[in-house]
Amino acid sequence: MRSTLPDAFGNGHGGAADADGRMKPNLVTLQFGPFANHVGAHYWNLQDDTHGRQSVEGASEEEIDSIDWRVEYAERRRSDDDGSGGKESVGYAPRVVVFDMSGSVSTRRASVGELDEASCAEATWSGGASVFRAPLAKRSAFVLALEREAAAIKALEAHREIEARAGIFGESDEEDESGRRRKLGGVGQALELGASGRARREKKPELDDPEEITRQIIEAASKLDVEADHWSDYMKVELHPRSLFPIVGKWVNVDVFDGFGEGLDWIDSEDRREDVRDAVRYWAEDCDTLGGFHVICDDSSGFAGVCSRAIEDIKDDYDNAPICVFSVRRPAQTERKRIDMLNAGFASTALAGNADLFCPLEVCDAHPTMGGLRPKSWFHASSVIALAIEGVTTPWRLKSASSVGSMSLHEMSKFMTNRAPASYVLARLSMPAPRLTGVDDAETLTKSLRSMTPMNEDKNDDDGDGDTPFAESYVMRGVESDLGGALDGRIGSSILDACFARELYRCPRHKCVVNANIPIPLPYPKLFSPRDITSASCITSLTSSSASSRILTRIESDFSRARRSALGKALLDSWSCDAVEQGEMVESLISTARAYAGNDDYDDF
Repeated sequence: MRSTLPDAFGNGHGGAADADGRMKPNLVTLQFGPFANHVGAHYWNLQDDTHGRQSVEGASEEEIDSIDWRVEYAERRRSDDDGSGGKESVGYAPRVVVFDMSGSVSTRRASVGELDEASCAEATWSGGASVFRAPLAKRSAFVLALEREAAAIKALEAHREIEARAGIFGESDEEDESGRRRKLGGVGQALELGASGRARREKKPELDDPEEITRQIIEAASKLDVEADHWSDYMKVELHPRSLFPIVGKWVNVDVFDGFGEGLDWIDSEDRREDVRDAVRYWAEDCDTLGGFHVICDDSSGFAGVCSRAIEDIKDDYDNAPICVFSVRRPAQTERKRIDMLNAGFASTALAGNADLFCPLEVCDAHPTMGGLRPKSWFHASSVIALAIEGVTTPWRLKSASSVGSMSLHEMSKFMTNRAPASYVLARLSMPAPRLTGVDDAETLTKSLRSMTPMNEDKNDDDGDGDTPFAESYVMRGVESDLGGALDGRIGSSILDACFARELYRCPRHKCVVNANIPIPLPYPKLFSPRDITSASCITSLTSSSASSRILTRIESDFSRARRSALGKALLDSWSCDAVEQGEMVESLISTARAYAGNDDYDDF
């Protein structure tokens, strides 16, 4: 139930080699904001279950040879002084930096950078100091059950070690024993007798019933719909301490951090920009071959401003490293506020302008195959977005010799934007995917895909026939045949070709077919029918097309309307965004929208 990869927190590097022995480029993941971290928690749980299936006995060839987990994981070796008793152990940790509000992590994992408030006060103030502590966030029953499981595994290992030591001292032949003791001498005999006595007297730890622990974990996972307030309540992958980056001075449930400009103000003060660069540099230097940055950003908060500055610095520090930004939109509880309109305008210019691929994601369409989906729930919405990211990013993590369509992040960014005027791409998702037989099912496949792009009114029906595609990428994971069993890769490729032939316009199209499906982790919400499925097929598409023109036009219209309102003016003034900068943003949105629409007036963009 716990993470299927061993944990370790020493120093080390992790490389990934393909079937030909060549090193595959490593990726660094950055997560900005609470909703982005909800998405990230589901994403890493999906990764963990995928890797776990590859390591179990009896795993199929498709599962073993499909996804290379080392692309996003770093190898870690425990040093001799870290409490492991001098035994070196190897583990793996996600190569990720998680940016969130201070005090938002409610797990057993200690947050990096935590300071003793009293000692900080004493360093700058000679008078008396008082420390007021807010109560710690309550941990979910699922996290507590995982803690108990980890403690039980540790106790079992200690139990076996004690038995082994006792066996060493108690199984000697009598004749060999007497001869060995004569050689030891008096002091040696005394020392050995003391050691053997301690081994026999050493109390063995009590062992918990593994079936009872498993039952508790399953029961706790079923309650996450109610208990999952924080992303850490259901993330079963243990992060490296250097992965956690709390936003200093911004406390969860205390400070408001909702505006793009607030994030800019935070990172531009007190050398915090350099702190962020150091956090990213730690993992970038860990890579044997840096293949790029995979960014998940909550674009409806101040974290979008922090992300904007971070990717500016990444561009300066790592010239040739591609950046893919998934700009995730949290569920809207009410009508869109003025601040949301302003944030969308900033994200579509500042974030997209520095990204090689910019993909906005939101649960904005109906998903008939997900009967249990509650779109307004963060726990549910983030899980669907994580599935879309898992599908879209599959080509980056493929073992090149095993599946059709392996492609690095650099290759995909060039492929998707080569004929497009900017980095915007639109995503669609179908999960579970329909059963297919052959090329006659091309229409079924096309109609099953649901839009994951905010403000995209084209929901895969006839209204979208007028959109001109510049490039497309389709990924099929574990799609089943209508005749039973996994769909053969060649048939899947033929069905995609039939889908492409139905399109009104021609463009470069990439196809990726993987026989292994996507595992459904235990802490995943019960969206599907039956509720207890352990894996499902998935189809995703990524498109660069003229549909982005409609979306950008609407974003510009909303931004202009918001900046003219009294609240909008006050917010922009507080963010130090003057009329000139606002005008430049509006012009950028209009120019890019015209470019995607095929208007010749964008030559200077």
